[in-house]
Amino acid sequence: MISLKQISNKIVALKNNSNFLIVAVCGAADLGKTYLSAQLVEVLSQMELTAGLLTLDSYMMNRTDRIKEGISGYQPKAYDLLAVKKDLIKFKNAEPIDFFPYDHCIGQQVFQKETLVSCDILLLDGLHSMNDELASLIDFSIFLCTDDAQLKEIRHKADIKKRKQSIKFSNENAAVEFENYKHFVEPYKNLADVVLLLKEQWKYSLIVRE
Repeated sequence: MISLKQISNKIVALKNNSNFLIVAVCGAADLGKTYLSAQLVEVLSQMELTAGLLTLDSYMMNRTDRIKEGISGYQPKAYDLLAVKKDLIKFKNAEPIDFFPYDHCIGQQVFQKETLVSCDILLLDGLHSMNDELASLIDFSIFLCTDDAQLKEIRHKADIKKRKQSIKFSNENAAVEFENYKHFVEPYKNLADVVLLLKEQWKYSLIVRE
């Protein structure tokens, strides 16, 4: 198993060469990207570095519009990547970022604005946090994955519990969503600085390059 401290040490080593560091946490839906990012924020704070978390879902089309237009959350066009890029540039310039968090239960952004103030390190988690549109601004990248069978099971459970979908709706969309993941998201795995394999909930093993 790899520890959060080991990953944090890799990030801190890069911090010496950059005033404002951006770390992308990428991978399939529901594998714990936000959870891992939040844990890294906590560990980095213990190392006397200020860190913030920004979730790519805050820039996603609402679910009703995506379904109407036949767009999957696994597709890059489901996100306003230009707005993400502009906000990452703001971060690099020590400017605050205003955003509206996405609520998966209702399938849209909430109306309560949040502000991310300037900090040393920004954790950007999301399906397309390693997208080409953002690549020039990313200093370090982490990709989360698991075996296909477990990925399908995790996604199905999350559809029902987190997204409040019916079992029938989840089953009908499972094959297409899996294909979209394979086509649009899994290729980022070969570009990541660190790849983590989910063995069981919240427990990861390092499986690719360090």
